[in-house]
Amino acid sequence: MEFYNRITSNLFIDQPLPATSGFTELSISSGKMRNRGVEIDLQGDVIRNKDLVWTVGGNMAYNKNVVLDLGEANEFEFQYTGIIREGLPYGAHYAPKWAGVDPTNGDAQYYTPDGQITTNYNAATLSVAEFGTYIPEITGGLNTSLTYKDFYFNALFVFNARVMRYNNEDYFNENPSFITSNQSTRFLYDRWMKPGDIAILPRIDAGRNYTSRDIQDASYVRLRNVNIGYNVPRSLIGKWKFISGVNINLQAQNLLTFTKWRGFDPENGNEYARFSYPAPRTYVVGLNVNF
Repeated sequence: MEFYNRITSNLFIDQPLPATSGFTELSISSGKMRNRGVEIDLQGDVIRNKDLVWTVGGNMAYNKNVVLDLGEANEFEFQYTGIIREGLPYGAHYAPKWAGVDPTNGDAQYYTPDGQITTNYNAATLSVAEFGTYIPEITGGLNTSLTYKDFYFNALFVFNARVMRYNNEDYFNENPSFITSNQSTRFLYDRWMKPGDIAILPRIDAGRNYTSRDIQDASYVRLRNVNIGYNVPRSLIGKWKFISGVNINLQAQNLLTFTKWRGFDPENGNEYARFSYPAPRTYVVGLNVNF
């Protein structure tokens, strides 16, 4: 187990300059950031005897990041949904706050800066930073291995938690502006159609605007690897003097994923999902012969 509290100083940030200098800004090493957390690793044998060995283990890391100082610079937005602001973690999302669908007429609703609900998007364009960060606070893995005589089995799970990403895939797939393209099936069953409907999607002719609605929980648990194998006993290959060992195995990668994320792949580390190719599920059968 390791605890840490690390301060990173002298981060380069564009600082404003007086107009009389002839320049508007200058990149100066004036930023400061803190990472504080704990890392834990635990491994052990549950069973160990002549024929059977069963080992389990796990590791987890928790990291709390916060921007401490921007020098003389003001907060600033970056990429699509991010904001760099003192007191917030790096990668914090910044967006107008979604307030759901009006069940009476199917209008999209938003929160104004003072917390009121409006259907006027322009009245809600002042963004807020209440939606977490795309950098996970918790990461880790769980592993187990089982060996019985000449058979063996290994499995590895990986996970992360407390991570939010902007799902640009949903923004495109559930956008009436792109209705001629392949769209989400939610248009068929979770769109407002008549007064009284409690729906996730507004009526078909309502504009699709950029809001916190598409900032989604990207936490996941994934079965990263499974490996099953058999080491052929020496007694069965002893007649072949030139062979010292034979192993038969079957491996599977990314076999299962448990997540609430609606995009292609929650594991993609980008701030927002943009139809990046997901981690493939693969199967490999192997035969190793040692001479």
